[in-house]
Amino acid sequence: MTRQRLIPFVVLACLLMAAPLWAGKPPAPPADPADFTPLDGLGLRFENGSWFGEGLGWAMWIKPVTPEERLNFIERTTGFAIDPYAARAGQHPLFVTFLLVIENRGNTTLDFSPQSAWLRTNRKQVLLPQGLAELSFNYRSIGRELPVAYERMGKALYESAVSIPPGQQSAGLLVYESLHSKTKAWDISLRLTLPDGERVALQAPYRRTKKK
Repeated sequence: MTRQRLIPFVVLACLLMAAPLWAGKPPAPPADPADFTPLDGLGLRFENGSWFGEGLGWAMWIKPVTPEERLNFIERTTGFAIDPYAARAGQHPLFVTFLLVIENRGNTTLDFSPQSAWLRTNRKQVLLPQGLAELSFNYRSIGRELPVAYERMGKALYESAVSIPPGQQSAGLLVYESLHSKTKAWDISLRLTLPDGERVALQAPYRRTKKK
């Protein structure tokens, strides 16, 4: 096969490989609080749509956000009204997003790593938060470069470890790949490293809303 005849087949193969990254997926299940057993004996309570937990010198809360709320948070944080995680018109959502707020009520620094914020489903699927690296890879896989404006997205995301000074808050988005429509329940593990090196762990559980 000549080089000229080979080129169309190479292009077609690249498009087929990239298609799953952007094709419409089943919509993410609506999030509801579920029965759960907290880790390490630490309790959570559900209030105003958020799971809330606290201990000596710290507090955190997490809630699922809609695409509109995600865009509003990105705009407030970065100054850009651009949402790279938005679904294209007529497509199902490609991502499910949570807003996580961590408050340092102590006198020394708190540490949080989003790589420990695992989303685990009843289908034994484990997901890690998406960051700019994954977003850039998706663009390169279809032969495009990540727009320069998206580089400011890092201000709105939890994608690398953060240290929270005393008396300060940290707020950011945890963005995961969309869940399969057959997913019935899932939880997000949240872990904080305290000044003495102790790690506290909480689970925020959710279940799929049953259709009436």
